[in-house]
Amino acid sequence: MKKMTENAFAPSVEQPPEAAKTTNVKSSRKYDRFGETIRYLTLQELQQLFDCADKYREKLMFQMIYELGCRVGEFVRIQLKHLNFSRSTILFPEENTKTRHRRFSCLPVGLMNEVKSMLKADGWMSKRDEKLKDEELYLFHPPGHPNSHYSENRIRQIFLKYARKAGLDREYGRDAKGRRLHQFTVHSLRHSHCSLYVHIYKVPLSIVQKQVGHRSLKTTSVYLNPSDELIAQAYSEARQAPRPERKPTGSFIKGRSVPIAE
Repeated sequence: MKKMTENAFAPSVEQPPEAAKTTNVKSSRKYDRFGETIRYLTLQELQQLFDCADKYREKLMFQMIYELGCRVGEFVRIQLKHLNFSRSTILFPEENTKTRHRRFSCLPVGLMNEVKSMLKADGWMSKRDEKLKDEELYLFHPPGHPNSHYSENRIRQIFLKYARKAGLDREYGRDAKGRRLHQFTVHSLRHSHCSLYVHIYKVPLSIVQKQVGHRSLKTTSVYLNPSDELIAQAYSEARQAPRPERKPTGSFIKGRSVPIAE
């Protein structure tokens, strides 16, 4: 994947902050304030996260979650039979989705090639004709257990490890059980996909909706609201741009100044 310009760990809590019952954090209506309840990473923060992933498979996992914009529960259930290498798409069957609607999501060709290289190295894909040896296996699985998928909580733990390593882990409170609430969780990769592809890459909202599997376009439209970073960037660029020349306030007719009507 091109660089963007653009074993036990303490479990993280991915429960959306707007739904959590907290003792020291004010609750808010779901997605009420963009950039606060929707916790996403900027392009720079994403690159920091990926650069800190020192294990190839784990880095590939998080790059795929971001590019697919999928939920972690959908991701861990990807099987080899769900991969379409020629079209560079991944099928999410209805039984694996939150909305119970099947969908195809696109993956960058470079990442799909990385997946093929991994499968060949593991012996699950033949190197000559690129045929899969067992399509029922899970794409990512615990070591030595290809017939089992990772638990969602395990993916959250691995994400938190790299978020801490990248200096991105920030706590903003505790829930009713006293568990720490983290600003960024693995679900933030899904928010990041929606935010960046809408604002930075200018992908139409309806396309993003289909990619990430929102039931309603209204849900996706939340990401139209500008983030704090985008607001700051827009003002910074505007203030650095050359100032337009001032237009004369009147016209001259035979040496006389005639005011222009407003």
